[in-house]
Amino acid sequence: AIVCSACKRETLLFEPPLLRCSGCDRKVRSGSSYYAEPRAGVRICTACFDALRTADERPAMLPDEVELRCGSLERRVWEAKEEVEQDHYVQCDRCQRWYHYICAAFPDPAQLPPEWGLDSQTLCCSACVASADPARAAQLLRQPGSSLLRALQRRSASDLPSCATSDAVEAHVAVEIAAAGVQASGLVVRVVSQRLYHCRAVAGMKVRYGADYPDSFPYRSKALFAFQEVDGADVCVFALYVQEYDAACPRPNTNRTYISYLDSTRWLHTSPPGQRSVVYHAIVNGYLQYAGAAGFSHAHLWVEPPKAGDEYIFYCRRPDPAHGSRPMPTSQLRAWYVRMLERAQATGIVAEFGDIQQELVSGLTSLRDFPLFEGDFFPEHVAELVDESSGGAEPHFSRKQSITLVEDMKAQVAGVKRRFLVARLSGAAPTAPARGTDGGHEQPVRSNELVDSRQAFLAACKARHWQFSDLPRARYSTMMLLALLGGRPVPPPQSAS
Repeated sequence: AIVCSACKRETLLFEPPLLRCSGCDRKVRSGSSYYAEPRAGVRICTACFDALRTADERPAMLPDEVELRCGSLERRVWEAKEEVEQDHYVQCDRCQRWYHYICAAFPDPAQLPPEWGLDSQTLCCSACVASADPARAAQLLRQPGSSLLRALQRRSASDLPSCATSDAVEAHVAVEIAAAGVQASGLVVRVVSQRLYHCRAVAGMKVRYGADYPDSFPYRSKALFAFQEVDGADVCVFALYVQEYDAACPRPNTNRTYISYLDSTRWLHTSPPGQRSVVYHAIVNGYLQYAGAAGFSHAHLWVEPPKAGDEYIFYCRRPDPAHGSRPMPTSQLRAWYVRMLERAQATGIVAEFGDIQQELVSGLTSLRDFPLFEGDFFPEHVAELVDESSGGAEPHFSRKQSITLVEDMKAQVAGVKRRFLVARLSGAAPTAPARGTDGGHEQPVRSNELVDSRQAFLAACKARHWQFSDLPRARYSTMMLLALLGGRPVPPPQSAS
């Protein structure tokens, strides 16, 4: 048997995979039955199967193009342990020792474009380099056929292009953590994706209000990732997804930004230790300061923790010392956001803030004045309210109906008000002049399907085994992420013979 020369283990197992129902997205527990249609790649839970069999009820989340019949489904038992995969091995070309990909920081060639030719690169392990004298070690690091591999292993988040948003956030973080007496050396913030999208109007709202309600709400989606160099290698420590509805967006979304998701890997190193929240608060408040200076008037924040077993952005994170694998209680997470916004208010970034009922719903007189965002909690519920008010028929413009709709909406919001915070931004100038702009405007759209949405990134992490449960895996996952974000390294110029 082959044993890794670094970790001294034969196998390095990945996290057991999760099976989710294709029809309702519920988790199928290990040892439970499910039903599969191999040709369509569909796997549904027993509840969806029973609904299909007894009432011919089609699973809600199944794609329209998939035809599903009970007779074509095979009953199976999900055994997660039987599906567990393990890391691959690579051999040092000098000493012939074997290493796991993760232990050798060897990028998986199967996850990179084949034209890069990574599998033909020469690997010299860290043990060979460490045992050689300085001159010989330098030669080993420059040996022919290893430049691409070394460039990927050494790529830093600072090599990714910056923009006005990332520059403003970095500048604010530097000022804030210095004021708090905290150090977080090697911290880099980058906007790894910014794309233009359209949030389509709820169909019932468009029918009800006609030309007085927009067809869609254009917005710019941004993904901000923070990295830190830990022991010579970058680790992704924080991510933030936002939707920016600017002055060109119709009411009621005009000049509003929606912080839909944020997440951390818990690998941020601070001095003194245990000051991660100071840094995370500074990152988010730095963004809010930038947004206010850019003309956004309000920021909406979703403050609900993920359900047990779910993740928002990062896959297989390091367990929290206080909660283990259990999610943080909603009240505690909300208090975390409140402290963040209190700091933003104290520094002039936020003029005022409160729950969604205080800041948005208390003075609501028409449902069309309630902002709705892509993937938000409310669009589906608004559609149900409008449909119920019309009894399934085409809605009519009646004052009584409008009042009823507003009151129903207020009742709906009252039940979930603690899950949302709304802040009125003061429009304070950023900590430092924005760099990386062209004529005062943001850099062009930057898109990478790997990180364009938090769902795509989380799915990619699961499929590629990019885990953050321990530091070696977090470094490796970050290395692979930076490899694909930065593209193929440019080979160094050849020296004259």
